[in-house]
Formats: sequence, structure tokens, C-alpha cells
Amino acid sequence: MAVDSVRGPARALLVPLQTEGHFKPFLQIARRLAKSRISFTVLSNQERCDELSRYKANGEFGDLDVDFVPLFRDFLKLTPPKSLPHMLDDWKDRSVEIDPSRYACIITDMFNYFLHDDAVKWGIPVYTFTTTGCYSLLYLIQVEKIVEEGWLFSNPDKKHQSITLPGLELFSPLHCPRLQAGEVFSKLAVSLRKSDGLLFNSFEAFDKKPLEIMSRQPEITQFPGKANPKLFAIGPLVSLPLSSENLHELTSEAGDNWSEIIDWLDGQRKSSVLFISLGSVQSLPQTGAIAFAEALEQTGVPFFWVLRLPPGHSVEEYLPPGFEARTKKQGIVWTQWVPQQQLLQHPCIGGFLSHCGWNSLMEAISAGVPIAACPMYAEQGLNAKQIVDVLQIAVEMKYTEDYLDFDSETVAAAIDTLMDEHKGAKIRQNVLNMQTAIFEAVAEGGTSYRSFEEFISLIRNQKTVT
Repeated sequence: MAVDSVRGPARALLVPLQTEGHFKPFLQIARRLAKSRISFTVLSNQERCDELSRYKANGEFGDLDVDFVPLFRDFLKLTPPKSLPHMLDDWKDRSVEIDPSRYACIITDMFNYFLHDDAVKWGIPVYTFTTTGCYSLLYLIQVEKIVEEGWLFSNPDKKHQSITLPGLELFSPLHCPRLQAGEVFSKLAVSLRKSDGLLFNSFEAFDKKPLEIMSRQPEITQFPGKANPKLFAIGPLVSLPLSSENLHELTSEAGDNWSEIIDWLDGQRKSSVLFISLGSVQSLPQTGAIAFAEALEQTGVPFFWVLRLPPGHSVEEYLPPGFEARTKKQGIVWTQWVPQQQLLQHPCIGGFLSHCGWNSLMEAISAGVPIAACPMYAEQGLNAKQIVDVLQIAVEMKYTEDYLDFDSETVAAAIDTLMDEHKGAKIRQNVLNMQTAIFEAVAEGGTSYRSFEEFISLIRNQKTVT
């Protein structure tokens, strides 16, 4: 097969992961490609393809030639790495014929490591989208050495020590993912190093130090016989700007009584309400939920709590008896979906108690809302350590080795520091400074703007198989 310049408009093959936390920022990449007049094909499952078709019908991608192919099965409720074997099987058994001569590149989610072999066979560059921050990437890309040298939570001799690998000295295994799928993570590490480029859902002011480490120590990302992947900090991949007025338009999506919730929020003092949301994947253990409830009563802080209940449980049995009745004027417990990013923009929200998922952090900082860090799983301990100790835009939730084994006094102390006008003044100012840095990064001429323009230029000038 001959290699020649792309003729006509450049086209990308996009392969996102289907789970919400990965698909949501990937959608922003698709939107930016469309804005830059880069056509694309998306491989996903039927549900996501239907969602993309609705966006297209509403004019989201303009008049571009875009199409959506339902290749993968519907397993949205599964989380990586459990879903990866299924995606690998679907990819191997695909009934869709992929013509590599159509594409200038592949842009894929970080967990779709199995695409790289095909990309090499086709002679198409592959750019990997990393949905977490740069410290997490430093961890994942060095995971083979982490296992080899015993930097694991399960190793009692090292789990309290600082990791002696480049860029990870700030952390101990206590902050790191609890590795259970070693082979998957090893393949992931190799695919990251073999990528032609790495796209980060972050920005230079936030991840300055780990970006510098990767730039100054290229051996970290090096794979034998291949050039180092180019680094593109293009985030945060959130819709900016947003207005709290959008909340009133989401009644049907958010469920029954939503208009009453908005009326309550509108009636609260500016920056007085604590917003609590710990993600859409894992439920807070009942002991933790009780500690939260008791802490809220102790502090008297107004709150809006999105509580994810385990199947078969009700609020009444999960929280202390009579909690909702006693706090009906103080706050609201909500068990349905919420438009989190829009809620964070509401002027009454003064603090965010979060699990420190990456999307949640980017949304909170974009809204200028300080954080109480309550990591629950995966890379969230790394994220929490960064925002507490490095950036100082968050209050640490003092937790044990089991993450969520804490008492009401611990939670109350974190809430009090976060929401108190004087105690939380420094953190609040720091997050406002970081919010300004976000808007500067994504504005025309900003660091993230320039990084994405550089990436677009690379695609347009890319060589492809013809």
C-alpha cells in the first residue's frame, strides 16, 4: 500500500469508551473537531450512536460528513476494566468493514488499548485520549515498574512510603488505584507509550509539574523503536460558559419536583449551600452516609445532597431515622439524576463535597467552587492529593486506608473549614485563581486553545494509506 497525502478534507476515526465519565469529554472532542471542519466516524454502541444522531439532527456538527456506527454491544452500566474484554471481542469479531484509506488518524479512549495493533497494520497514527489528569497518566504509563517494584496498596512494606518513580514522589500506594487487573493495565501502559500523541483533559496551569516531568524526562513515555508521543493538554473539556438559568430548562430530564428544587436553590444566600455528589458509579457505604448525615446536622450548613442508593434501599432506611424531617428547612436529599455542571454554576453553591472524579473536578473549578475531597476508588486518591497539597483548592477529608471509613466529626470538620468564610478564604481564592486560568487556557490564544490547534494542524497534514 502506498503512502500519500490526504486528499480532500481530513477525516478521523473516533472510538470513545461508552461509560458516561469517558464519553462526555470525548463528545467535546467531537464538537471541537466539527468546529475545525474535521469530518469523523464514531464507533460506539447503539445507545451512544442514537445520542450522537440526535446531536447531529439538532445541528451540533453543522453540515459536516459525520457518521456513527454501532459496533460495540450495550454495556454502559459496566465500568472499565470489566468492559474491556467485551470490547476486545466485539472488535475482533466486527462485522463492520473499516476502510483505513478513509482516515487520517484514529482518536481513541485510553482504555481501548487493543486498537493500536490495527493502527500499525493500517499505517494510521493513533492518538490516545486520557480522561484523567497527568499524574494519573504518569502512574498508568509506569504501571509495569510499579508492579515490579512493589508499589502496591497490598504490599505492607511500601504502602506508606513515597513512590520513587519519576513524577510520583508526592504519592504513596495509599493514594493509588487498587490494581486488580495487572495484565490489562500492562497492555494499557504499552499502548500509551506506543501512541503517536496523548490528549489530556487538563490544562497547563493545573498540571504544570507533571507535564514538565514528561517533557524533560522523555524516557518515561518512550517505547523502543518508536518516537515519543506528542503531548497535547487541550482541557478542560467542559461546556463553557454555562448559566444557572439552564437549570430551569431541565425539569423533564431531572425528574419530578425539579422545579421545586430550583426554587429552593434560588432562595438561598450566595455561596451558602454545600453540594454533595460522589459520582454515578459507586454508592457511599451506609456507615459513611450516616456520618455525612450526622455531620450536616452538626454544622447546620445548607446542603443539596445527591445520594446514590444501592439497589433495593430507600432514603428512610439508609439515613438516620427522621433525618429528612429534621433537616427539611436546612437542605435536600435527592436520589435522581442532576445536571451537575449547571448546578455548580448556581450562585448559591459555596462548596462541593466530591469523590474527585476528573470530570467533577474540572466542572467545579470551572465554576469557581472549592472542594472537600472524598476519593472513593480508581485514581481519585491521586486527584485528591493534587488538589489538596499541590494546588490548595480543596479541603482534605481525613480518611483511613479503606477510604470511606470515617466518623461524623471528621466530615463535620471538613465541611466547617470549606464553608466557613474565614477558614476557607485561602482555598476559595485559590480556586477562583484557577478558574481564571481555565478561561485563559481555553480562550483564543490560550495554552489549551493553541494545543488543540496544533493537534488539528497535525491531522490536516497527516499522511494516510491510499
